[in-house]
Amino acid sequence: MKEKTGKNILSGSEDLMLIVLIVGCVIFFTAMKPSFFSPGNFSSIARQIPEIGLFTLAMMIPMMVGGIDLSVIASANLGSILMTMYMNSHIEKGGENVPAVIVSILICAAVCIFVGFLNGLIVAVFRIPAMLVTLGMQMVTTGIALGITRGGTLSGYPESFTGIGNNAFLGIPNQFILFVIAAAALLVIMQKTSFGIKLRMYGSNAVATKFSGIDDISLLIRTHMLSGVYVAIAAVVMTSRLTSASAGAGANYLMRAILIAVLGGVDPNGGKGRVWGIIWALILFQCLATGLNLLRVNSYIVIALYGVILLLSVFVRTRRAA
Repeated sequence: MKEKTGKNILSGSEDLMLIVLIVGCVIFFTAMKPSFFSPGNFSSIARQIPEIGLFTLAMMIPMMVGGIDLSVIASANLGSILMTMYMNSHIEKGGENVPAVIVSILICAAVCIFVGFLNGLIVAVFRIPAMLVTLGMQMVTTGIALGITRGGTLSGYPESFTGIGNNAFLGIPNQFILFVIAAAALLVIMQKTSFGIKLRMYGSNAVATKFSGIDDISLLIRTHMLSGVYVAIAAVVMTSRLTSASAGAGANYLMRAILIAVLGGVDPNGGKGRVWGIIWALILFQCLATGLNLLRVNSYIVIALYGVILLLSVFVRTRRAA
C-alpha cells in the first residue's frame, strides 16, 4: 500500500511539474509574442498535437517493455502509400466512394499491424534487441516505399477522407477527437486490463515475469501489434491532413516521439509510463515548438534544444531511479 501511495505521489509530482512548465511556457511566449495567446494559435496547437501524439503513444507501448520502435514512421508511410494506391485505383478523381475509403484504411491498418507483428516476432523469438530489429525494419519498409513510389509523392483523395485531418466537429478538429479516443482507449488498456498489467510487469522485471508463467513471446508480439494499431491511426490522420503520401513524410516525428515519451515519464528501461504524462508532455512540447516558431528561432538551434531537453529528461529520470 505504501509503495503504491509513493508511486501515486511521484506520478502526481511529475504531472504537476509538467503543468507548471506549460503555464510558464505560455506566460513567457505570450510576453514575448502576444499573438501566442489567441484562439487561432491554440486551435493550431490542437490540430498539430494529434499526429505526433499518436506516434508517441505508438512509441510508448514498446518502450514500456524496455524496447523501442524505430520503424513507426516508415511503416506508417508504407501503409499510407498502399492506402493511397487503393483509393486511386477504386475512386475516380473528384468522386466519392466511402466503402473504398474504408477498405483502404483497413489496408493501411493491416500493413502497420503486420509490421508490428514481424517486429515483435523477431524480438521475442530470436531475442534480438528491439532497437536493431526495428532499425532494420525501418530500412526495409522505407526501401519498399521508395521502390513503389520511385521517390515521388502520391495524392488524389476524396473529401470523405481528407475531412478526417482537415475538418472539425462542433468546432473541434476531427483529428483531435480521434486522438482523445485513442488515448482514452490506451489509458484503459494500460490500467484496467490484464494485458496492461503484464506489460508493466515484463518491463519492470522480464525474468520474474517469465517465471511467473506469463507467455513472454506472445506478450511481446501483442505489444508490437498494438503499437502498429496506433501507427495506423497516425498514418491515416497524417495522410488525410497532408493530402499526400510519400516515403519521407513525417521524417521529423521519430525523434520527437521519443523525446515526448521520455519527457512524459516513460522509462527507457521499461516498466514505467503513463498516458496522462504523455498528454501533458505533448502540450508542453507543442507550446514550446509553436512559441519558438513564432519567435523565428533558427531551426538548427531548435533541434539542438530538443536534444538538450531529451538529455535532461533522461538525466533527471535516472537520478530519481537511483
